[in-house]
Amino acid sequence: MKIAMLSTNVEQVPPVGYGGTELIVYLLTQALVRCGHDVTLFAPKTSSTLAQLISVVDKPLRLDDNIPIRRWQAYDIIALQKLEKIIDEFDIVHNHMGYQALPMLSKYSQKVVTTMHNPIRDYCAPIYLNYPNLNYVPISDAYKNLNYGYQLNYTQTIYNGIDVDLFPLKNFSNQQYLLFIGRVCYDKGTHTAISIANKLGLPLKIAGKIDSSDLNYFNEFVKPYIKGNISYVGEVNHEQKIKLYHEAMAVLYPITFNEPFGLVMVEAICTGTPVLAFNKGSVAEIIEDGITGIIADDEAELISKFKIGHSFNKDILNLKIKTKFSSQIMVEKYLELYLKVANST
Repeated sequence: MKIAMLSTNVEQVPPVGYGGTELIVYLLTQALVRCGHDVTLFAPKTSSTLAQLISVVDKPLRLDDNIPIRRWQAYDIIALQKLEKIIDEFDIVHNHMGYQALPMLSKYSQKVVTTMHNPIRDYCAPIYLNYPNLNYVPISDAYKNLNYGYQLNYTQTIYNGIDVDLFPLKNFSNQQYLLFIGRVCYDKGTHTAISIANKLGLPLKIAGKIDSSDLNYFNEFVKPYIKGNISYVGEVNHEQKIKLYHEAMAVLYPITFNEPFGLVMVEAICTGTPVLAFNKGSVAEIIEDGITGIIADDEAELISKFKIGHSFNKDILNLKIKTKFSSQIMVEKYLELYLKVANST
């Protein structure tokens, strides 16, 4: 098949640090090319891919101080214009860019698949609702009930997957700290992770990027508490992330919103590290309470359940991910969907 893979311009493919969407795009694109499919990737020029690469920015917008945020969407439109000129060449267009692409792609709805990586917020809901009949892929069953999702034409749920070989099982059991890893922001609950660690009397390492839009949050709710047992190690690359997972006794995931998915949960569990999370969004689809982590409704319940004590089997944690959330399974399901969509035209 000839496939156009439409990524964002904010991060490169694969991302150097944080970037769940771009990581999924990378894994999917690489696997499709290796399977013999003809893939064209729309992404920043610094991206690394086996596919043909079409770029409109020299480097990820997040790393280019010369391009202010208010101009970012202009580059999305430029990328879409490039795609439109050659769109008839493709059997399938896979949209990971989001709502920005819908007005143009709606003209070619018979060959378009859009993966829903982010919640539908009020400001972009009118755009999605204007194109309800496109093929939308939820990345969890929970997503179908989020926001305005029930009004859209959903295909089957396809979970995000990881390359399980890149997240090896830890081989020691002397973990001494809790870990928060991901974007440092209110939605991810960094402030609550600090509170939980302090109340448990355990060290906490915080790893992740801080967007400019989250600086005020960081300065008010996180930075003043980085002292003693609480440390911030910054944004980390893959090797650093694996080391953190291996050395952590558990990952804290106290999200404040209904997250559609959570690659951090999958990655941590694959390495044998349990995840302690609030029961929101897709959490209960990824974590098995008492088996691969702890699920609680609030901070007090999570602390109480953790204090009771659990013995997590790291081999079982690893197996659970391999049988449900591997990139191989993800790719197979997308190929099935591509064929279904292409044959329906």
